[in-house]
Amino acid sequence: MPVPTFKDSNTREAFDRDGYVIFRGLAAPLVPALRDVYQGMLAALPDSDPYFNVPMTGTNCIGSLPLRSRILASVGEIIAPAVGSVVDDYRIIGAGFRVKQVGPDSELPLHQDPTQVDEERSWLMNIIIPIVDTSIDNGALKVVPGSHKVMRQLRSLDLEDRAETLELDAVLEPLVETLPMQAGDAIFYLQSVLHGSGANLTANPRPLMLGTVMERNTPVTVYFRQADRPRMFDRYEVPDNYFNQMEDFDRDHKLRPNVGRFTGEIEDLHDRSRDELLAAFRGLVADRRAAREI
Repeated sequence: MPVPTFKDSNTREAFDRDGYVIFRGLAAPLVPALRDVYQGMLAALPDSDPYFNVPMTGTNCIGSLPLRSRILASVGEIIAPAVGSVVDDYRIIGAGFRVKQVGPDSELPLHQDPTQVDEERSWLMNIIIPIVDTSIDNGALKVVPGSHKVMRQLRSLDLEDRAETLELDAVLEPLVETLPMQAGDAIFYLQSVLHGSGANLTANPRPLMLGTVMERNTPVTVYFRQADRPRMFDRYEVPDNYFNQMEDFDRDHKLRPNVGRFTGEIEDLHDRSRDELLAAFRGLVADRRAAREI
């Protein structure tokens, strides 16, 4: 995947190596405005809204599409100056809130997000800005640095690409880094880097801003594995607001699009067996230990 167009060359180098980069305090001045939008969102939701029915909830779970659209527009407008201060030639295709409710069910296992761009030619990344401090106790983000270079395969929308599915947890354990952040910090990360978060075991929900940033003139594309040919995927070009217009996000994001257009089939050239992945991650573990001994 091409490296996102960060303005600073050292940032580009670190992002290429690790699959993520943190800008401490980048969005600190924006936190009050983001909190106001978040509180306004909560005040507008009826108790029966599907937003309240899942342990990892957020803007995409809101039942009212007009309210959802207003929140996305407001958040996107607020964060644009911060994004533009560190990234060139980009667009924001969705920016709302992701909220970890209280309890053990809010844990999110290590996973990769579904492929949403032609990663051989273009870049796309997520951005998170916490609006409260995050910690181990309330489910801070976890990442596996460098995993995007090991697991380069296409990721189908109708499958769960989680490390636990391939039973990789044991080999990944020494590679996992937990990233506590303060409100107003910003992390950009590739959707192909393994990431997750622990359970929120505090007394309060943990809200953050979650958005997607991509190359300015590149279309959003989603992929579905063919049942009879596992290395082959059907590819669809979809609108920027594709995910944000789903009536039932948990159900609809796994279905083939009824908007956009089918653009053909593509072979996954980076598919690797479990044994190949284990060997590659063991190599990363060895490299990290060697670096610490220097």
